[in-house]
Amino acid sequence: MSSFFQPTTTQGAKTPAQKNRLQNTRGKKAISLSLLLGMTPALTVTPAMHADAAQAKPAQVEPAQADPASPASPAASLQATPVAAAPAASGTGAAATGVSDADKIDLKVTTGTLNISQGGTVSVTTSPLTPEFRKKYKLFQFGLVNRGTGYEWSRTGEATQYPLYRGKVDHLRDDGIVRDNPDGSLTFTFEVKKQTIPAAPSPALDVVLTYYPAGEREPNAEEYEDPRLTARTPLSLTQDPEPDHTTYVYSMPAVDNPWVDTQLKIEGYHILSKQLVEPGSAPAYLMLYEVDPATGKMVGKPVFTHKVRYTDCGEYYCWSFLNNYFSADVTIPAGTLRPGKSYMIGVYSGLFPNPDEEKVPGSLLTDIAPFIPVRSPNSNTEVKDAAPVLRVEPQQMDQYRSDSPQVSPYWEKNTLQVRAVNLPNLAEGHYRFSLQATDASGNLTGQKALEQDIAADRIQSGYTEATLTVPGEALNYQGGYKLVVEKVLPGQGGAADSVQQVVSTDLGLVVNAFEEREAAKRWYKAQQLPKSESYSSENLTRRDLTVVLYRLAGSPKVELPATSPYPDVQPNDPDYAAIVWARQQSITFGWIDGNFHPEASVYNSSAVAFLYRYQRAQGKVPAAKPRPVSSASKKSSLPDGSSERGWNTVLGWHYSFRKESQWAIDQHIWGYISEQSIYEAYGQSFIGHTELATMLYRMAHGGSRLT
Repeated sequence: MSSFFQPTTTQGAKTPAQKNRLQNTRGKKAISLSLLLGMTPALTVTPAMHADAAQAKPAQVEPAQADPASPASPAASLQATPVAAAPAASGTGAAATGVSDADKIDLKVTTGTLNISQGGTVSVTTSPLTPEFRKKYKLFQFGLVNRGTGYEWSRTGEATQYPLYRGKVDHLRDDGIVRDNPDGSLTFTFEVKKQTIPAAPSPALDVVLTYYPAGEREPNAEEYEDPRLTARTPLSLTQDPEPDHTTYVYSMPAVDNPWVDTQLKIEGYHILSKQLVEPGSAPAYLMLYEVDPATGKMVGKPVFTHKVRYTDCGEYYCWSFLNNYFSADVTIPAGTLRPGKSYMIGVYSGLFPNPDEEKVPGSLLTDIAPFIPVRSPNSNTEVKDAAPVLRVEPQQMDQYRSDSPQVSPYWEKNTLQVRAVNLPNLAEGHYRFSLQATDASGNLTGQKALEQDIAADRIQSGYTEATLTVPGEALNYQGGYKLVVEKVLPGQGGAADSVQQVVSTDLGLVVNAFEEREAAKRWYKAQQLPKSESYSSENLTRRDLTVVLYRLAGSPKVELPATSPYPDVQPNDPDYAAIVWARQQSITFGWIDGNFHPEASVYNSSAVAFLYRYQRAQGKVPAAKPRPVSSASKKSSLPDGSSERGWNTVLGWHYSFRKESQWAIDQHIWGYISEQSIYEAYGQSFIGHTELATMLYRMAHGGSRLT
């Protein structure tokens, strides 16, 4: 639908910083058209609320003690109150002053008062427009504006309050919002979705229609002389008082069958009463936590997560929920909730917290309340007839978190929390979990990374859950994976067991430069290669590189000369053995001036030269791969040269190490080029411990698997 929403003011108590932000953005807030159009009636199951909450202020929320299935709703239990007294319709605005009565348009709202808490239909009809009027004037824009403000820019150059809803009449006609009546009048009819007009400060709105003399070009808001004329009439508003405590409204009184997917609409009132930790455009997260019946506290990890976009927005970002309200349609997967268990619902504002940020589960949630009861099905029929479902919870690794289940060969241990629902009873045989590789097209390759039988006593009413642990080294670097529940039936008469796939779900495969570097850093520390657990991110020195290679070789015993081969390294230097060892192994002989320069920074090309000579001393330098030579490659030099499947195909900037650099590229030890790792282009760039860790990790694992 073509129409435009533009900013209004915000509501609710804010911090001083937020007030400043609001003052700077006042008059610039945007409300999405999709919020105002297509209003859905309110759904009604909620904890009981107080009836005297018309002047309620945000407060710390204690878990409600009322039955969550109580049928009262905010709309039913709180009396609606007028928002602002509406003056009588004036017919035309100030812009029409001096226009003859025949050229004026009267507007009339025929749908009465609009409850901004519930939304509804607004219908506005003009006075009859004669054929002479239609020839003389062209209708321009229609919409809602704040009381007393214009539809255009002020003559001082400052923007007046933009309309809440607007559009060009021609566009609105195409969208079916405008209807021509037999008497020559027009009727504009549109839907305002609930809670999309700010409730505080109390709004007062006018319906505005603009028009201008036919034959003139379309008005421009930035021009000083504005030919448009304005007709306006007030829109009478009312609103429901805001609840005085956290209130969630659900589309059902209880979850009657958690073994199938639950389609649920959740509306939240009085949301984010606590101050936002870090407001911004990141979505809020609606969460469900299980409650320990002994302590009444939330335990474990969240069992369900749903992103909710903020609706209280400025020109550049959104930071909260308009009118302390949100609405979300969610699907809770089968088997997520357990019969008889109690759950709490709440919201993480801004960013999803990392696992180590909360001292206890859910401690950073805002506006916590009890969730509706979760019941058992009335009979086994529903479970028996339902299709089997397999769910895998996304795992979190370091800073990486995904909304979908994934595995990675770079993770030392892949821990999968899985649940299977609606498994039919078996008269013989057993079930098992199987993690199977797939090719690029998603077809099973026959390779299995894990098989784990499910004991019969672990399946209750068709439900089972398990924790599967898969070493990263058991996984491939290409394709993907499926987690499968298989039914294994014993073979008869010595025949092999029969295996049938019951249900499966896809797992993503995480193979990227970031995860490779993180794995390299973990391996680097585990090998005790750096001198300390916490090494700096500063440039690596020649001393650092030499010591790392000496330790990688196992710190072999060295016959130390009484006189140092380097004037700038003394025999009492703590790293004297490593430096002498590197000379004896022909890894480095120092600089042309005869000094070692232990504190000099290391270029990436110098580092790969050290690694090449180290491997040569270990007898591990492979034969060079034959490479086709093209005219383009002869003329190219990194980092501007071409690339092949992500890896450099030309030689490095440091021409002293052409052979060593090409070896590193061929062996996929250094030289990977992508948007995330452009530093691997050979050039005058120093490296740090992270880069060295990446090189050594690749060298120890047969080269990088990145393509």
